[in-house]
Amino acid sequence: MPPRQAKRARLSSPSASPDPLSMNEIEDEPSASHLVSFLTGYADHHSSGSSSGEEGDHDGFDIPSEEDDEDVDDVDGEEDDDLDGTPTKRAKTGLIGTSTPNSRKGTPKKKKVGGSKTPTPRKTPNKRKLDPLEISEKNGAIGEEGGEGEGIIRISKSDQYFQFQSRTSKTSGNSYSLLAKPLSQKQYDQYTALSSKARENINPPENFEERYDQWELELDNGFNLFFYGFGSKFKAINRFLDKRLLKKGNLVVVNGHFPQLSIRDILNSIEDNLSVPQNIKLPKSLLNNATPLERSAYRIYSYFLPPNSIPTSKKRDYPTSKNDLYLIIHNLDSPTLRKPQAIATLSLLASSPRIHIIASFDHLHTPLLFSPSLNNTPPHKYEIGDWSGNIPNERGFNWIYHNVTTYAPYTLELSYLKLSASASHLSLSTSTANGISEEGVLQILKSVPPMAARLLKLLLTRQLSNLPPDPKHHIAYPINQISPIFAVDNDILQSLAKEKFIAREEERYDALIGEYRDHGLVVEAALDNEGRTGRWVWVPLGKAAIERVLETMKEVEV
Repeated sequence: MPPRQAKRARLSSPSASPDPLSMNEIEDEPSASHLVSFLTGYADHHSSGSSSGEEGDHDGFDIPSEEDDEDVDDVDGEEDDDLDGTPTKRAKTGLIGTSTPNSRKGTPKKKKVGGSKTPTPRKTPNKRKLDPLEISEKNGAIGEEGGEGEGIIRISKSDQYFQFQSRTSKTSGNSYSLLAKPLSQKQYDQYTALSSKARENINPPENFEERYDQWELELDNGFNLFFYGFGSKFKAINRFLDKRLLKKGNLVVVNGHFPQLSIRDILNSIEDNLSVPQNIKLPKSLLNNATPLERSAYRIYSYFLPPNSIPTSKKRDYPTSKNDLYLIIHNLDSPTLRKPQAIATLSLLASSPRIHIIASFDHLHTPLLFSPSLNNTPPHKYEIGDWSGNIPNERGFNWIYHNVTTYAPYTLELSYLKLSASASHLSLSTSTANGISEEGVLQILKSVPPMAARLLKLLLTRQLSNLPPDPKHHIAYPINQISPIFAVDNDILQSLAKEKFIAREEERYDALIGEYRDHGLVVEAALDNEGRTGRWVWVPLGKAAIERVLETMKEVEV
């Protein structure tokens, strides 16, 4: 290459370090290379003292000029060696603009490397944390007005979607039900009476009689029935019990829609109604660590074993029932029966070959409570003399679902909303001064087990006998820290309940009296009218109301 052409190549190449003598001569006269250096920003790099060689590309530091560095030798030789190589990428600063020579000299400082693909953004103090949606809106506005695109921070559409989904929704606290006045009992009865007859005639309980043979056959083959559908299924199920199951075995009906009904109440109802023996032999594992609930479930399971499965030597320890047990649970999806302990206990009873469960539910997600193993596990099978005293680990309900849509109103199910006997839900004529009503007492008595009804009748009888002849004591006595003169001593009531075999254990008595206390039907005080400390209980009803309640409890034995 001629010397003149090599010199021009060195000037136009950004990877070469220019000779200061040659540059002084070129800067004196304008040329085409001067225009090229102006458009490509070469003059800016040269005036700032930066070199675009390999060291500058890798380190990103400004190389001092030759006036500060006197040890730079043979620059032309290095340029000749770089002519055959690939030119280093040139930093793009734009086509329009002027460059100002930078005369600062001294310590090298880090600067932006020309040709880098991902420039490092400058950090600015962020005074307020912005929402990504707000940032994207601002960047979009900059792009439209200033023509700078989407800005520095670019939010994708997926980021905007997830950010929008994570925002809290602003809802109103106003509810129409709070604005509407509650209906009285008379108004509710009038309105429901008009629609009940029409709705019950759409699909009355008699229409399901053609399915009785199928349901009965499924129960005999070890399946349990699970009814669902719109409308109250109370009458349809009870009709099936009266027509077919009443003559086949023992029936225990449980109203799951009763508030605060627990699995303990179901077991107590079975033991009290069927007189399950308490002397059934328990395994060692239950004698040491088991709870009273587990012991009760074991006794019920053992009591309904097949008689031929028990060896002759163990028949004294394991007495059995003559008939099967049909356990009917209306609304198994009640909040108190959804607990894992309740489901596990019921699955143990359902695994017995002689215990059959018929249940109903109205909640949409009730089937999610039962895993596939609980749904499909058949009941236990025992050969002759095969019972060893231990229950197998496999447990399940073996459900069969049936659609029983009746369109009947939920009159009975909704009636338990009044169990608190609040005066706001009842007419003033039926409520007492403290909000406890006679109607609420009658509603509670429809669903309590027999032993609980006997205990309440015992308390009412004792309270009525303690009433003095003075009429001022014949009114309802509200909740107070001091008991009235006609209150019954809790210890005396507990001993009477034990003598009459109502509650043989203390925890059983506390459970029965606690249910009444939670509903406000039984009131308790720690002081009597004479200043003595202890526990006194009474029912906050007047004399006339107590007599009317006892009139409805004629069939209850005490």
